[in-house]
Amino acid sequence: MTRAAILAVLCLATTCTVQLGDGDRRVVARELATGVIVPTLDDVVVRAAELAESLQRLAIMPAIPQLDAAQAAWRAARVPWKESDVFGFGPAKDLSLDVAIDQAVDPSKIELEVVGTETISEAYVDGIGANRKGFHAIEYLLFRGNDDAGVLASLTTDPLAARRRDLLVAYAQNLERKARELDAAWVGDYASRIAEPGSANMEYPTIKSVIDTVVNESVFQAELVADARIGKPLGTASGGTPQPVLEESGPSDNSLADMASALRGIRNAYFGTRNGIPGKGIGQLVAARSPALDRDVREAIDAALAAVATIPSPYRTALLELRPEILTAHDAVKELKRLLATEVVGTLGSTLKFNDNDGD
Repeated sequence: MTRAAILAVLCLATTCTVQLGDGDRRVVARELATGVIVPTLDDVVVRAAELAESLQRLAIMPAIPQLDAAQAAWRAARVPWKESDVFGFGPAKDLSLDVAIDQAVDPSKIELEVVGTETISEAYVDGIGANRKGFHAIEYLLFRGNDDAGVLASLTTDPLAARRRDLLVAYAQNLERKARELDAAWVGDYASRIAEPGSANMEYPTIKSVIDTVVNESVFQAELVADARIGKPLGTASGGTPQPVLEESGPSDNSLADMASALRGIRNAYFGTRNGIPGKGIGQLVAARSPALDRDVREAIDAALAAVATIPSPYRTALLELRPEILTAHDAVKELKRLLATEVVGTLGSTLKFNDNDGD
């Protein structure tokens, strides 16, 4: 019988007193760094490069097939990027790369760029504010709900069409650059800090500090999906009046896909894999102490993903109709957050910290 099986028998269906050794937790830290975080960011770079290439083709030959391909490339790039949300600490924050890549934009600021006179280049985009570039600036110029004809007209017959095409290309080139910088920061140094905590490691002097960081970010991301991505657009902060303008990716109607990707990111951190099969992640540590809790968390992740998948598209319409599926999803993600913030934190002896983005 394996060690894990013996522990499961000893623990039965309750949290037991098995002490998690540093070795067990170090295995998890290394697996998360090398098997989940870096490969996910590698994919972000690949998809960002594909997006840049597709927008270059659209700029050269603006037509519906090229527009469709560019829109598909944008959606594809969102998948690994949103999965990486749960690893949004370290270089993403330290180098402000998260906001440069995925900040909410101010449409009026983008329109100022459209009517501006500055020469558009990737270097120029790099120097402007985060609220007028990144994923959502591209989205603003590339999508108008179902009005692809209107988008194409803005890129062809409109007097400012050429400048919009130039902006799209430069925005995508800058996004690719920032994705490469983030990936390089992890590959070059930060992954080893996660994988090898110790007294010489200023960020992570102990293995507990690594596990605490991942657990805290998982809690925060679950809270963000529940409260900011579902709750606020639903009207939980506005007396029950739906606020579709607050959805994350409105012009593309990609908000539900974004939520699902963010939840898969939490699952990836918990499983220690990217394929949906439990491996050497946070869940392995939970299962060693409480097989029942591990089962509950896995079921809660599945339930949250399934509930989000049942919300009908377009999300804006579902919000305005106050579809019950949205409340079901809100409750399911809140339950996942509760389990992570209370049961998992308690079982692993983690310290739940105040997140700088609390209240977003």
